[in-house]
Amino acid sequence: MRKPTGRRKRIAIVGAGWTGAVAGRLLTEMGLAVEVLEKAGVVGGHSRVELLNGVVYEPNGAHIFHTSDPVVNRFVTAHGLSRPYDHKVLTEVYLSPDDADDEGCLLSWPPQVSELKELPVWPAVERELAGLPSRPTGDNFEDYVVSMMGRTLYDLFIRDYTAKQWGRPATELSARFAPKRVELRTDDHRGLFRDRWQYFPPNGINEVIESVLSVVAVTLNTEVTIDDADDLGRAYDAVVITAALDDFAGCPGELEWRGIEMRSHYHPTNDPGGVITPAYVTNRPSARVPHTRTVETKHATGQRIGGTVVSEEMPGAPQNHYPVLTADGVNERRNAELAGWITARFSIPVYFAGRLATYRYINQDEAIADAMSVAARILTDLAG
Repeated sequence: MRKPTGRRKRIAIVGAGWTGAVAGRLLTEMGLAVEVLEKAGVVGGHSRVELLNGVVYEPNGAHIFHTSDPVVNRFVTAHGLSRPYDHKVLTEVYLSPDDADDEGCLLSWPPQVSELKELPVWPAVERELAGLPSRPTGDNFEDYVVSMMGRTLYDLFIRDYTAKQWGRPATELSARFAPKRVELRTDDHRGLFRDRWQYFPPNGINEVIESVLSVVAVTLNTEVTIDDADDLGRAYDAVVITAALDDFAGCPGELEWRGIEMRSHYHPTNDPGGVITPAYVTNRPSARVPHTRTVETKHATGQRIGGTVVSEEMPGAPQNHYPVLTADGVNERRNAELAGWITARFSIPVYFAGRLATYRYINQDEAIADAMSVAARILTDLAG
């Protein structure tokens, strides 16, 4: 079936998370006929919030929006993301890991030297810091982080957390994502992020993404795979894939993913502003507990309601939450191979964007920047 001439170019977008939503909005505003195809019954992807007894909580883990990109910032504020939020994380560490009576202590994350100086382990930490290289080195995650903060701090804050989170020793993980995720601070800056703009909407991100998609045709409960390539080629002029490529290609398990399960529990509170954990996110790196952290979203929303929800983040669920970036890069190479194979199956141009399709460990603002980039490329390619 030939595409009719003299009509608007039609673009299919697979997935209605941040990347698919923003690409759909921009391409629609550029005058293209866009349809976003989402396999779930709702939009928003992993960033979406839900309600439990009226309390806003995050079923896929904490998502704080932060960016230093003025273009991205203008876009999200235009869609209602404007309530400032300075995200501070705490970590519960056990200074005597073999002592069952050690109740642990709460410290800032990332670690602050000013706090560490008050601990009995400081003399050992100070000696290790004095012997570190001027810049972190190492190809695997453990070597890199130890070269950044020394063995003692690595064991306290990182070792068991990483083993729980990824289900493998840190020596097998790539050091490439360490600079974005780990640091040792000497400036007493307590906020997790240093970005110029940081937001958390009082009702969660759903309303923002729904605003982005308000002028876009969205079809829910529709799973699209490589088996639909011929039909897509007849109906559209280009396709944007934001889904995991092993799932899209019909070979789930070809790529390694690390998922989480949020075990969420409602707790009544006498105070409408009441919370029961010390912070929105509290890291639990010790092997004494099976979860990696607790998340109590009410800290971030400021919701006034007689209850709260605390979620324990359990690693190892069969979900495509995090790409597993190993030191040998095997998963990234396989993702590139799948992208090439999928592209060859289509008769129309195929574009890949976002965290899942490009197999990258990126933040929400980077997903939006991906969408902006792919929309610009599509417009250029179609015009040519």
